[in-house]
Amino acid sequence: MSLTIEQLTEVPFLRTRFLAGVTGGNRPVVWAHTCELPAPWNWLGTGELLMTDGYNFPSDAANQIDFVRKLAEAGISGVTLGEGFHAPPLTPEAAAYADEIAFPVLETAHAVRFVTVARTVADRNSHKASASLVRIVRLYDVLRRLGIGVGQKSDLLEKLGTEAGAELHAIDVVSGAAVLPALQPLEESKLRAVVDVVNQKGLPLPAFTRVRQGESGTLMVLPLGGAGHTVLVAQALVKEGSLDLVVLQHAAVIVGFEVERHLLSALRKREAGSRLLQQLVDGTIDLESAQRRLDGMRLASKPWRAICAVSGGAVAADEISRRLTADHTPHILLDSAGEAQLLTNGTWFLTDNARIFEGLNLTVGVSLPIHSHQRVPDGMREARWAAESARSTSSAISFYGEDAPRFFPRTVAEGEAAVSSILGSVIAHDELNNSDLLQSLEVFFEVNRSWKEAAERLGIHKQTLVYRMRKIETLSGKMMRNLQDQTDLYLAVKTVQRLRLGC
Repeated sequence: MSLTIEQLTEVPFLRTRFLAGVTGGNRPVVWAHTCELPAPWNWLGTGELLMTDGYNFPSDAANQIDFVRKLAEAGISGVTLGEGFHAPPLTPEAAAYADEIAFPVLETAHAVRFVTVARTVADRNSHKASASLVRIVRLYDVLRRLGIGVGQKSDLLEKLGTEAGAELHAIDVVSGAAVLPALQPLEESKLRAVVDVVNQKGLPLPAFTRVRQGESGTLMVLPLGGAGHTVLVAQALVKEGSLDLVVLQHAAVIVGFEVERHLLSALRKREAGSRLLQQLVDGTIDLESAQRRLDGMRLASKPWRAICAVSGGAVAADEISRRLTADHTPHILLDSAGEAQLLTNGTWFLTDNARIFEGLNLTVGVSLPIHSHQRVPDGMREARWAAESARSTSSAISFYGEDAPRFFPRTVAEGEAAVSSILGSVIAHDELNNSDLLQSLEVFFEVNRSWKEAAERLGIHKQTLVYRMRKIETLSGKMMRNLQDQTDLYLAVKTVQRLRLGC
């Protein structure tokens, strides 16, 4: 049995007495710890005694009552105030509340150092510390056995939980998704409670956070090392059972190792997928190698679909990939020039999966089904074309060949034909003579046909721009003074930009 609060006050040389909460004297004290932080309940574990000189102890009755209440709710055994330091007097109202809930409020004589109290508690509880040490050693033995292949890594949370006496879950608090497999998923109500508390506190989290669940008990939330927004959620296996915070912190270290390993593995897989998609789009990979690597990405079965997601700013490619992974959707993704290009299975968009892109301020284009590796480049162009069509019609998602803006070609093939018909000779002249006729035409339309502004932006004399426009008229057979011809040229330029011909 651990030392109790009452037994602590009976040790003569500790000179510690009750100020209130005498009926809580049977509370066990597993550790005694000094803490002057404003919210000590975020830093002390169940069964621990808070020792404070009073820097964090409020002076008015209402806040003293709230302070005592939060300590009690956190499972802390009691609080002892250093006599004659900075602690204001315990108000009668707070003393009455402490008596009512049987929460010990103590005072330790000025001459007694808190370290003496801590050592006394540690000495009296040495047998309990030994028991905790055994549990900690067994936790690391679980990691050792899994590391040499005895058992499955998917059993990690279950095996650690058995040793820690807790149901464990590793959760991404941004998405709410489990980052490691558990025997059973965390109940939705508990998950929401954890996410809400974390959002309220903000990142980084303290060493641990308690989330009260009424009759379901208390959840303990511990950050997982450098994993950022991933946490370990623990609940006692036995109802009204207590959790050993030290044991849980060691469990969090072990789980943090495994989460980091998963994250690094996912990063390597994503980088490999990006390289593969780039090779497929460029046509620089042979079919046998492509099929073998697609098999490894769980994209063996056809058809596929190409997806292009664009934004007004930087595209949240990491978030798209994370959401798809959490949704167990096979994919490879390439973050290229402000757009995210994806290849995924062809049936994905037949279900309600557009929600993956919700809240990301993206315009998304989806290709026709792709039945061969050779068609991936065309499929990606279809997806980009559809994305541009969606942008022009202010739609969130557009499907190639189905949704098209008025006055523009519906497909890549139609667009290429229109560009070739109107600007083909201009593009050919630029390629042959290393000239900038098409660029000059684009800038001219961008500045709303202002000769002066277009010349300044191009860094040329106005008369040079006039010469270039006349050359374009000669090559294309379109006259700028004719409204119909000017419209044809404008739409052809916009189509070039859609097709990304790189001219």
